[in-house]
Amino acid sequence: MRALLLLLSASFSLLAADVPVDILEAARTGKEKVVAALLAKGVDIESRDKEGKTPLMLAAEYGRTATVKLLLDKGAKPDARDAQHWNAYMLALLQPSGGLIRKHEPVLKLLPQPKRFRLAVAAGWSPGQALFSSCFMGPEDLMQHMRQLHPDGMVIEALQHFAIKSGRDMIAVVSADARGRSDVSERPAPKDADAVLSLSVEPGVTCVQRFDRLSMMIQATLNPPGSETVLLEKSFGAGVRIGMRGYAASNPNQHGAIYEEWARSQAGALYWAVLTALLIGNQPA
Repeated sequence: MRALLLLLSASFSLLAADVPVDILEAARTGKEKVVAALLAKGVDIESRDKEGKTPLMLAAEYGRTATVKLLLDKGAKPDARDAQHWNAYMLALLQPSGGLIRKHEPVLKLLPQPKRFRLAVAAGWSPGQALFSSCFMGPEDLMQHMRQLHPDGMVIEALQHFAIKSGRDMIAVVSADARGRSDVSERPAPKDADAVLSLSVEPGVTCVQRFDRLSMMIQATLNPPGSETVLLEKSFGAGVRIGMRGYAASNPNQHGAIYEEWARSQAGALYWAVLTALLIGNQPA
């Protein structure tokens, strides 16, 4: 009777074991010997979790260099995509998990390198509903003041600077067109550009208790050259109508420096959103 109970217990344990989950967890935690043993037993190297992630994706996301190398040597597909259309390289680059950011650099070197995208940028600014009044000048002077500040040019400059200094040199801005207060619907489309980024910049100035409260929002649209297909459509800023909450100027001479600081603060988020859209859009089906 005891032997029968032991046999039934062992059978239930085997039935309860979820081998794909075992290899996924082993890959996520960097237990390459366990991964190797499971693969030797015939476990599918392209097993998926509920988010569609394979062992290679999980190992890459968590910076498990040795496990990534093992899986690639065993034939794991580096271009496989999860439910969000991210592959192993994107997960290692854009979504580092487990506080292991410094461990992702050797992982990225093991994976196939994406192309360097060439981006054309057109930007214009519009007062919209955010440009009410200044404590220091009337509406007409405020408009002229904003033209001189050239907020759309500030955003392009900040994006270009980030692309060169902080963005891993994965995007090259091959054409930049700041058009002042105008429509940006006619986008520049150089023949060698991979995509066109249209930016509509909405600065704001509101007089609040003898200080100008400043705000700015960017509406970004990314399209393939000559196409209406939308790869990315997103607003950037600290809230649609809040903007730079707490950014106050005691005189108009402070406006430019504050807007430049804001543009730099948004450049990273804008850059990585564009890069993510380009990486997703350029993966094989």
